[in-house]
Amino acid sequence: MAEVLPFKGFLYNKNIVRIEEVVAPPYDVITPQEQERLYKKNPYNVVRLILGKEYPRDTQRNNKYTRAREYLHNWMSKEVLKRDPCERFYLYKQVFSALGKRWERIALFGRVRLKEFSEGIILPHEKTLSAPKEDRLQLMKECNVNFSPIFGLFTDKYGEVHRFFIESIHHSPIFRFTDDKGIEHTFWLLEGEDRNRAVTEAFINRSILIADGHHRYETALQYKREKAISDPDFSPEKPYNFVMMALVSMEDPGLLVFPNHRVVKGALGISIEDFWKRIDRYFEQKGEFKDLDKTLKALYEAPTHTFGLFLKGKPFHLITLRREVDLDKALPPIPSALKESDVVILHSLLIEGILGITPQEVKDRGRLGYYKDPRSAFQDVDEGEGSLAVFLKAPTVSEIEKVARVGETMPQKSTFFYPKLITGLVMYPLFL
Repeated sequence: MAEVLPFKGFLYNKNIVRIEEVVAPPYDVITPQEQERLYKKNPYNVVRLILGKEYPRDTQRNNKYTRAREYLHNWMSKEVLKRDPCERFYLYKQVFSALGKRWERIALFGRVRLKEFSEGIILPHEKTLSAPKEDRLQLMKECNVNFSPIFGLFTDKYGEVHRFFIESIHHSPIFRFTDDKGIEHTFWLLEGEDRNRAVTEAFINRSILIADGHHRYETALQYKREKAISDPDFSPEKPYNFVMMALVSMEDPGLLVFPNHRVVKGALGISIEDFWKRIDRYFEQKGEFKDLDKTLKALYEAPTHTFGLFLKGKPFHLITLRREVDLDKALPPIPSALKESDVVILHSLLIEGILGITPQEVKDRGRLGYYKDPRSAFQDVDEGEGSLAVFLKAPTVSEIEKVARVGETMPQKSTFFYPKLITGLVMYPLFL
């Protein structure tokens, strides 16, 4: 089903730069402060390509996209970036700490043939927005390069592909470093035509679930569609028919999914007394807590459909969906896989049903904030920027896959795969 092939990537020249000084997080998590820090870190930092600075004097001919193209061509001419002479796969290991334990996760970098979602080979699980896709498409048109990999997942029930990854890393890596968050990154070049064929064959009967990078995947699809019309020499084997992915087994023990917590921005819209009366219609209270840590511990140990709540000046609360609530009646007509999703239950029953906040208000007025760090969500309410913080349990990979396989998507910001894949280890050129 999925067609996964090797490619000749662009790699930083370690005789000129130190890799730890030129890599960056994915563009969509880089704050203005982080952007400035990365700019100062090294003149060849990949941030200049993926998220360049904008200036008041920018024009259609001189802007962050055209400057990215100029940086790219300049770095290639100086051999700061060099094209790999061999078509190959690349292997990437991250070692990190989370939840009081040490983990490692292994990903294979390759180019994957672009497929429309309707074909059921590449599966999305989240909705996308138009603005980020327009931004990435403009960058792709100027540079003709995939700078960052799509994070893809595949089923590996018996672990044979994961074992193949492990067996392929007996030689020295090309890059190894620890970043400022304490995450260890190791990157290998895989050698040999036999290995290339074995990897491609291993994915023939597999589909790929997008964990992260939905906007960039849809951008790559649009770029391919436009090229099919504009390129007089179009053929299905041109590089733009593929997109760079980092592929991780769903059974990899280091595949961690964290939740995105919610904060209601602005006023609650109803009285506290009325809020709790409405809560009791769908949920039962399971306890009060004085601090966030105890709340989160109880939440993560609680059964499914349990949420943590915090209102300014009040104790933390844990609430659980009542057993007698008929989700078939309480929720809009949706597939059963979605009805089991905590995020769907939260949005339908609490955000929309109890508070009356519509999806349009969320989109147009920013009525919801999304937080990977639960402490930041708590602080925003405690400091008065929001009125209610809702803490969630993370969905399992199995739950995400079930939703994707019935052709549905989860609400935006339903998942956070930790840690993010770093950008700059290898790039995929969309030209020969």
